[in-house]
Amino acid sequence: MVWNNHFGLPALPPPGTFKDQTILITGASGGLGLATAIHFVNLGAASVIITARTQAKGDAAKALIEEQTRSKGKGIVKVMELEMGTYSSTKAFADRVKAEVKTIDYVLLNSGILNNKYNLGREGYEESIQINVLSSALLGLLLLPWIKVAGKGRAHLGVVTSGRHRAVDIDGAFPQQNILEFFSQEENFPGGQMYPISKLLEQYIVNELAKLAVGPDGTPQAIVNSMCPGLVATDLGRAYMTGPIITFFANRVIAIVAKSSEGGARTPVLAALTTSVENGKYITHYQSDKDYKIAAEKSVFGERGQKMQAQVWKEVIGILAEKVPEVKDIANLVA
Repeated sequence: MVWNNHFGLPALPPPGTFKDQTILITGASGGLGLATAIHFVNLGAASVIITARTQAKGDAAKALIEEQTRSKGKGIVKVMELEMGTYSSTKAFADRVKAEVKTIDYVLLNSGILNNKYNLGREGYEESIQINVLSSALLGLLLLPWIKVAGKGRAHLGVVTSGRHRAVDIDGAFPQQNILEFFSQEENFPGGQMYPISKLLEQYIVNELAKLAVGPDGTPQAIVNSMCPGLVATDLGRAYMTGPIITFFANRVIAIVAKSSEGGARTPVLAALTTSVENGKYITHYQSDKDYKIAAEKSVFGERGQKMQAQVWKEVIGILAEKVPEVKDIANLVA
């Protein structure tokens, strides 16, 4: 793994691959999202829209991207604010995108959170559930119909999940209903397992979005993919850096075993090149499709996994539709 993370990285596509294209990347003020934006500018994209939780963070990221790509003054990089902690702010962002962005080639939902301690979000759900699952689902649902039209049937919707979803045990003590509410109760918070659990639920969401991308004739009107770049040296795990000694040693271990953000960002870049027959595919470069399906048999592909996916989707749509009624129409669940 260490060798591949440093010397076995997938090659980037040639310069000019994304000429004249419009790219939207959420969570791009640092880490993987920032590095992905840099790649797209270098590869010829005409417009790269990045999001950050504040305008100041977005402007700082824009300045860094323009410095590293020598694109200052060219009008390529644009900033939009996105706060995924509430439904209203998430919907406001989606509405702004649909009003201001006329064409799109690739939307990458990269925003996410990793908590090792319980935090209740403003909408009444644990933060990981709110941001990684509910708000990500809401954003995907609100943007997908627009992606189909503005992308002229050829655009991509990518979602950064995590390979750790493969090993989540959905048997035993795992709840079989009221799943999002269960994990939002402090007494049920599973500590470090909250991240892979939230990413499994997000994987279920992406699988369902891929179904919604398919038109009446059976042809995808947008190409939806989940992806995992593997272990990447970013600040996503900052919640675990609880002191100077731990931070010192953790950073050095990560530098040895993990990919750089530049290396990790090659995965979401290459995911922008998948074809319509790859709609719904999980993209990674450290595991074959066959081995992934074996590893995720219990949690995703088997009978229990499919049953759990249907239950999670039902719960998510029910929760979101109460706050944003149009979600029900988009999800084709109108009675």
